[in-house]
Amino acid sequence: MTKSLRNTLATLGIAVAVGATALPMLSVWTQKDEVTVAEIPIQTSGGSGMGSNGVEQAFSSATPLIIDLADTLDDAGVQALAKEYGLNLVPNSIEAKDNRLYRVIEGNADLNTLRNDSRVQAAEPEIQFHLEQNCNWSFDDVKHRTRVTDPTVETTTMTDPTVHEEFSLTLDEPSGTKPNDPLYEKQWNFRMIDTEGAWERTRGKGAVVAVIDTGVTQARDFKQTKFTAGYNFVSKSTNADDDHGHGTHVAGTIAESTNNNEGVAGIAFEATVMPLKVLSAEGSGNSADIADAIRFAADKGANIINMSLGSMYPSDVIHEACKYARKKGVTIVCAAGNSFREGVGYPAAFPECIAVSSVGPSGMLSKFSSWGKQVAIAAPGGDMIDSRNPDDGILQNTVYSGQDDYFAFQGTSMASPHVAGAAALAYSQGTKDPAKILDLLKKTASKPKENNAKKYGAGILNVGKLTAKAEAENGWKLRHTLAIAFAGLLVGFGGPLRRRNVLLRAGMAGAIAGGFFLPDAVTNFVGADSAWNLLSFSALAPALLVWMLRKGPGLKVASGAALGFGVNLFANWNNATIPFTAATFGASALPWTLTNMAVALGLAIGSAFWAAKRLR
Repeated sequence: MTKSLRNTLATLGIAVAVGATALPMLSVWTQKDEVTVAEIPIQTSGGSGMGSNGVEQAFSSATPLIIDLADTLDDAGVQALAKEYGLNLVPNSIEAKDNRLYRVIEGNADLNTLRNDSRVQAAEPEIQFHLEQNCNWSFDDVKHRTRVTDPTVETTTMTDPTVHEEFSLTLDEPSGTKPNDPLYEKQWNFRMIDTEGAWERTRGKGAVVAVIDTGVTQARDFKQTKFTAGYNFVSKSTNADDDHGHGTHVAGTIAESTNNNEGVAGIAFEATVMPLKVLSAEGSGNSADIADAIRFAADKGANIINMSLGSMYPSDVIHEACKYARKKGVTIVCAAGNSFREGVGYPAAFPECIAVSSVGPSGMLSKFSSWGKQVAIAAPGGDMIDSRNPDDGILQNTVYSGQDDYFAFQGTSMASPHVAGAAALAYSQGTKDPAKILDLLKKTASKPKENNAKKYGAGILNVGKLTAKAEAENGWKLRHTLAIAFAGLLVGFGGPLRRRNVLLRAGMAGAIAGGFFLPDAVTNFVGADSAWNLLSFSALAPALLVWMLRKGPGLKVASGAALGFGVNLFANWNNATIPFTAATFGASALPWTLTNMAVALGLAIGSAFWAAKRLR
């Protein structure tokens, strides 16, 4: 066998080994989550017919039609489309004009025809959305809230309350200092997720969380909370105050002022809140305003979005907005719903969103919580149905029924902001990719008592472990030390340093750095769930470099690139931070990592010794 043939066969062997491990990852990555188009009931005033999918084919004055046009369409293009279909279009808000989100205020149009037009991203009758809070909230106000004015006074309870079971998860003892907020001891939910352990590392500084809800009022325990400009999509104004109480309560869980000798605490209390009002004082809103708010948040600098609202019907307009925000690097967290049964609502069920179910103080699924295959993680949302004890709810400051005080609410609405606050903590530590944030949330979740992925997803939120893992990934890592050590060894390999080989050794050191840092740079650019990671973390690149430089001193440079690449994968694997998200690539991520690591390190060692032998 000739030398050329041996080299060719070796190269083909590397390509086959790497390709074989890629196949299962590709099948996982290319699998698309299907969003079922549900029948949307529409009150009609005329004789327009229904399409095969149950959605009305023509615009009716009883239900406004919403059209999301391509963002690249200019004003002339919008006017041309409106004229072609005989529609009078107006932007949903002043903020929606650039995003091309319109309401049809006059005219008829066939929905299927509109949807097949390349200039139209989505078109649908307006869909109503509501709060994702336990449906019993309004039946008996005392049963579902508590007002505390004096921390020494016991909270109000129903007659004959049952004693609630304290959670019993396996958690490390919190090591942080407890805040001095007088009602903090009533926040069992914060003990469940180990907020004190998280506060040892971060408090959320630098993260911006958009609360898309009933608005946010800067109540008495928000004096130190940072806010950025928001918008009221209900009244189309800049005043996004809360006239219901729900949105402020949600924002409190995320970032209520903490360690200020007042009230209770917030999870990411140094984060910034962006208040976006899309729901009325009655707790209802529409798909156009919600989609508008999602795009507003993505365009105005939000890093995380929380939506504690939902509908049983999927909205194409909202889905397009979620895709838009996700592409801009926004992590979207949503309440799974309060249906008391299986079936995650929307937008939580969209693949771009993190669906959150609710657990009570016992760590078991709350009776009201929706559940299903889309649930990613569970978090405390309270459960006062059986106990009738307000201590089993989620206590935060809000303005409710005209009173600025501390109230206990329950619902997946309350669970979702726990995860949004956790995402803000991870973001502040440097984990900014939504796919990586989700991966960290899942990897660090506490195991529930009941093994049921549809109910709890990966488990119950644990911000202590989350921030520890994020710190390990974003701080000084083992792989940094190894890269420096190997760079020193390789640069010194081959005898005393002489002027004639200074450039060669500098090139070797640079190649180690390139092989080490470039794959991560690609991941940070394209996202952890991108198929491009299959190429950026593939040993084919260093193998090709070795092949190209095999006949000269540049082979040492190629061996350096292979070494840097192999060390990166080894240290990632050793730290359990492999560069592919399990949520996207599944269990196949591990064999891919190990195969490419072995190939790269084999190339580095083999080519380095071969170069040393030839260049003596």
